[in-house]
Amino acid sequence: MASTSTPGDLRIKTGDGTFIASSQRADGSWRKPRKVKEGYIPQDEQPKYQAKGTEPAVRGRAPVGITPMALAARGAGASRPQKPITAIEKEKACITPQDHVKRKMGNVQKKLDEITQLEERVAKGEAEKLEKNQLTKIERKAHYNDEMAKLEEQLKALDVKK
Repeated sequence: MASTSTPGDLRIKTGDGTFIASSQRADGSWRKPRKVKEGYIPQDEQPKYQAKGTEPAVRGRAPVGITPMALAARGAGASRPQKPITAIEKEKACITPQDHVKRKMGNVQKKLDEITQLEERVAKGEAEKLEKNQLTKIERKAHYNDEMAKLEEQLKALDVKK
């Protein structure tokens, strides 16, 4: 739902602190939003620990064509800690599942409003001036009404779970 170029979860900075936004799982259930400290890195994104005994021997032999210093530099890059994930500052950020559903409802409502404007133009007799994609949008009005009803049911179900 949230598509950003940063790795990991979507971080949102609000007046109350930094949150990892809720997201929907593949099975349709929702993860809860979590409040985290600035710079927090989740456990599964932490770098793997390597004991000194398991690192390649730098003092000994190196493969042909590579210096021991280059070999050491190559091995050191894997165990460096990751940079903390920065939070995105948004005014109207979706943090809870209800916020996500309300945003979808707003998008569908915009489409329904556009359809009513197009229907008014048709009623005035401007049907010849409408383009093909505008006419197909008018035909999809029933689909958008059904989608709005489903979203309202989802919102009621989410409110009941609280």
